[in-house]
Amino acid sequence: MELSEQTQAVLAYFQHYTGHNVRKPNDVGTILETAAGMNAAEQFNALVFTGKCAWNVYAALRKVSPNDEGYNTLEREFAATIQTLREQLALFASNAPADAQARLKQVYLGMGQGTLRNVVDLAHDLARFKDMQHDQQRQ
Repeated sequence: MELSEQTQAVLAYFQHYTGHNVRKPNDVGTILETAAGMNAAEQFNALVFTGKCAWNVYAALRKVSPNDEGYNTLEREFAATIQTLREQLALFASNAPADAQARLKQVYLGMGQGTLRNVVDLAHDLARFKDMQHDQQRQ
């Protein structure tokens, strides 16, 4: 998918902001471009918020063992936020150009073995994007 100059600029700034620690930069760019084409800033911000929530729950889940109190609650919350994130991603996937649509569906919405890992990686990027938005609002 060809990204507009504006999307490329946002993506470049984002990569610089994270110290080039973006796991799925092409997919973030595709989602940004699709959101811009749909005039879906609100839906994009909801996706970013859900990604931040999913990443936070994932980070908390990694710090506890299955025998710890609250583990089952964290596990359920993680599953719920990942499901919400996938549902939100479906909106962007269905509105992306055909080549990007196929990739987003296969990588994030498919039933393959690595799908959950891909969603977690994207959640990481969306969490960092949310951090960037928050920093920009404070300035």
